[in-house]
Amino acid sequence: MRNQNIFLASALSLLVLTSSCKKETSPEVVDNNATAVKFSSSINGAIKTKAVNNTWESGDAIGVYMKTGTGLTNVSASNKNYTTTGDGEFIPGSVDQTIYYPEDGSTVDFIAYYPYKPTNAGNSYSVDVANQGSQSVIDLLYSNNATALSKTSTNANLVFAHQLSKLEFTVKNGAGVADLNGLGVAIEGLNTKASFDLATGVLSGHNQVLDISAKTTVIAAAVLAEAIVLPVDDASGKVVTFTLPSGKFKLTLPAATKFEPGKKYTYQVELKNGGTNEPVAIALKAVITNWTSVPSGSYVVDQDTEVVNPPTGVEEVLFTESFGTGTIGSTKPKIGTYNAYDNINLTFSDATNNADLRTISSYGEGTNAHVWLPAAKETSVKISGIKVSGFTKLKIKYDMASNISGAANTTDFNVIKVKVNGVDVSVSSRLVSGADQNKFFSLELTDITPLAENTIEFYGQTTTNIYGFRLDNVSVIGVK
Repeated sequence: MRNQNIFLASALSLLVLTSSCKKETSPEVVDNNATAVKFSSSINGAIKTKAVNNTWESGDAIGVYMKTGTGLTNVSASNKNYTTTGDGEFIPGSVDQTIYYPEDGSTVDFIAYYPYKPTNAGNSYSVDVANQGSQSVIDLLYSNNATALSKTSTNANLVFAHQLSKLEFTVKNGAGVADLNGLGVAIEGLNTKASFDLATGVLSGHNQVLDISAKTTVIAAAVLAEAIVLPVDDASGKVVTFTLPSGKFKLTLPAATKFEPGKKYTYQVELKNGGTNEPVAIALKAVITNWTSVPSGSYVVDQDTEVVNPPTGVEEVLFTESFGTGTIGSTKPKIGTYNAYDNINLTFSDATNNADLRTISSYGEGTNAHVWLPAAKETSVKISGIKVSGFTKLKIKYDMASNISGAANTTDFNVIKVKVNGVDVSVSSRLVSGADQNKFFSLELTDITPLAENTIEFYGQTTTNIYGFRLDNVSVIGVK
């Protein structure tokens, strides 16, 4: 499933019903005139994404409580199961899970959590992060904001927040390390079990200290190691061990390291076996979409040495635009008419009116929308109204794919130019061939001086854009 808090938004329908807390042996009779309440839902108020692959997955289930008063002392619907097909819309898992509003017009509150468990001991939800094999099943989300609702309420926003912390290590091999085949990554001595109180939203009772083995995935020429962990007030001095068949590489987390709820900590690590103990620290280059980003530094780690190095610089994701989710039909809306942008407070325009929005699952985008910049036409996709305060520099990260075909043909991603506040920003050369047709790659622009309000423009020209390009996942990062 996966700034301060990063927000994810989607439309979610919950049907809510007054139900008795006592067990009935006869079938429940539901008034056909009972009122259903509709919820919009989000994760920290942003696009409808989660911790894994930035989308809800088919079969994801949440648990919902309807109650009155403080905590969960007076519950009229308990732990009802709602599921999604992956589009962010939730329906009851079965008929007997449907919940309705009280017909007498009285107000109720809602508590919801993810991932769903059929049974909870009282108000206690058990958390166990020892097994990192599936990030989605341990990514605890919680919502308690929907209050004082009744059958006359028109709508409500059920806001989920991540309750645990996430670590990511992007690992590359440096001098003296041939490859990363068989890489294992383990974080030393962290609690792996706890209890989460659904009534209060408090995580407590941390226990079972283990070394946590991160989930690893090969990405291009690197390995991504990720782990969802219990929040820790002080992780200073904890050792992260990178193990290859040829030996071990160790990274010691710097002083004042802590893992806070809802925050994602990203590290870039290069493994090196050059016989030197001198680490190299550079500014972090990482962007996330649905957790709060806490840049944690870049490191070169020599074999059998330990590195202690504080992070350099502070970065914050100001916004990420994925151009929405869901399948776009054959009409392919133009930039100015599309109404499913993630950041509806910004202005999207195309002076040429040639670009449009599309979804083509065979190009690796699933049902995620992207912008199509057509071949042999002038195109200009502009995002306006990006407000920036308190940052001295900006970074822009975006994904691009070319529609190039034919193994012998090549083009360059810098064919699509970028302007910030009307001034061209240098886009480094990055060649792509027909072998990578419609395969997305990430590009990054750095050291951009911000204004109080900014505009970003992606544009192509008739003579140079001869194949067509796809644009997705535009992120703006503030650097302090």
